[in-house]
Amino acid sequence: MNSSVNPLSQEAKVALVTGAAGGIGRAVAITLAGYGARVVATDRPAASDRLEETRQLILENGDTVLPVHADLADSSEVDKLVDRAIDEADAIDILVNVAAIHTYPQPLLEISEADWDLVQTVNFKSCLRLCQRLGPLMVKQGGGNIVTIASDSAFDVIADEGPYGISKMSLTKLTAYLAKELAETGVRVNAIAPGWVRTPLIEEYWSDPEFLKEAKAGIPLGRIAEPEEIANVVLFLVSELASYVHGHCMVVDGGRIAGVPC
Repeated sequence: MNSSVNPLSQEAKVALVTGAAGGIGRAVAITLAGYGARVVATDRPAASDRLEETRQLILENGDTVLPVHADLADSSEVDKLVDRAIDEADAIDILVNVAAIHTYPQPLLEISEADWDLVQTVNFKSCLRLCQRLGPLMVKQGGGNIVTIASDSAFDVIADEGPYGISKMSLTKLTAYLAKELAETGVRVNAIAPGWVRTPLIEEYWSDPEFLKEAKAGIPLGRIAEPEEIANVVLFLVSELASYVHGHCMVVDGGRIAGVPC
């Protein structure tokens, strides 16, 4: 366990983290495990090698993790994931929805129905289904935390990123509605809207020196984020330090959508 003051309660928590083979999901899984949570780390079967890397990194720190493969584009696999997580861990205290896909650049007037459905299913519908399954369980347990990774694209319009941006805006509304529905149940619901983050999902962009130079020029802090910086915000939101934060989407993008330096 991390030797610094633990913002999580002393009682062991169980956290289900989707997209745990990727940059933000892996960082979230490692961070929560480092503060004593028992982590159920999940990602699609095609990412099994990277999910195993996540498992090894958590185990090397002496922390606890259960890796589970699940294709979130398939609602039956979402249900199987939840069933196994509950069977293995007895309870789920924290849900962190990280898994997402991109299919851009595709103009909305040209995107195929299949591509549209895939983006919305993985990025939005799977999150809704996980909340439908785990929200009532958390209420029954007397409390819990749901954090969903949206994007600052939800508040911006980026050329040919419509399917992704719309799915992420939908997550901010999902967060708001769930916060109303779960009011006074002990379950808090929040979202995070990251900007550019150094993850494998967008490596083709941040590894391009010219693109990176242009992207950084539009960020007041002058750099893109590391996955651990987003994970730290997740840690804050699921801790008692954020006990009065509910129904909020926290933008964590170095000031990108706030404007650029003069």
